[in-house]
Amino acid sequence: MTQTLLIHTRSSTAGWKVTLPMLFLSALAQVLPVFLLILAGALLRRLRFFQPATIADLKKLIVNATLPAALFLAFGTVQIQPAYLLIVAAVFGACLLVLFLARPLGPWVGVDSVYFPSLLTGFEAGMMGYAIFGAVYGAANIYKFGIVDLGQVLFVFFVLVPGLTRMAQPDGSISFRTTLLGFLRTPVILAIVGGLLFQALGLTARFTAHPLLDGMLEAVRLLGAMTTPLVALAIGYELTLRPGALRAPARTAALRVLIWLPAGLLFAWLVVGRLLGLDPVFQAAVLTMVLLPGPFVIPIFMRANPARPLQAEADANYVVNTLTLGTLFTLAAYAFVPLLFPPA
Repeated sequence: MTQTLLIHTRSSTAGWKVTLPMLFLSALAQVLPVFLLILAGALLRRLRFFQPATIADLKKLIVNATLPAALFLAFGTVQIQPAYLLIVAAVFGACLLVLFLARPLGPWVGVDSVYFPSLLTGFEAGMMGYAIFGAVYGAANIYKFGIVDLGQVLFVFFVLVPGLTRMAQPDGSISFRTTLLGFLRTPVILAIVGGLLFQALGLTARFTAHPLLDGMLEAVRLLGAMTTPLVALAIGYELTLRPGALRAPARTAALRVLIWLPAGLLFAWLVVGRLLGLDPVFQAAVLTMVLLPGPFVIPIFMRANPARPLQAEADANYVVNTLTLGTLFTLAAYAFVPLLFPPA
């Protein structure tokens, strides 16, 4: 893409002006189906087509069935390389570093909330990242996003969630054993490990070579293909801003972008592309990750405060509005990802 732009710039200014909008429209077309499904989800909410409990059940289906099915198939064809482990470690370290540095930044940007550091780090890959990345770059490449995601999953399970749990229960604690078991029982992790074992044992080739066994894999493929439309509908249905002040959520969401976007671009181009020599789709996976909002699990672990109900409501509005603004930014910015890293 860069070479194309340079050629048109050198040949004629008019040619460059024509080519760039065409490239952007082509990139926008890659993500347009997801946007339309999100709008459909918002319309269904306005029509009260679903009950909230139905959406909750759809999200359970995504997390426990459709997304694991897609990841199992994707990792069933992957050979783990040392470069992948470096990416996992780097993403985990970056999330940890931002959490540590976020504590003194709250007063600097005028945000006074105990949840401010948690909202600056971690990413909502499960309920958003896989759907938009898979829609643009295809199911065959979804493992590349999974490798980038693995580092932040480790961070969320072993750092973020235990920290939020301790905040919700100041007198309690969460053991490492409980955290580890929760991580190992997660359907996404089980699917990734299962897919790697499936490939390592040579079962992928055996199943695809046998018509009946391949039919079983096709059932898993069909289940995994449901992930993107279901996620998009669920996001559209739940995409709403709560009544309350938006200044603190807007500042938090903006600071998050200012931290992660430059870091993600540098890591994608210099480390993933040049140092590790991985393909542009891997670079797109990194950029996809840093554009995502914070983890949607944060509100689940927020502490109830019966003694100060107004403060508890203000905290809930701050967290939900920050995540919503982050989601809106992701949807607005994601068309630039295939523009920078076109799908093959």
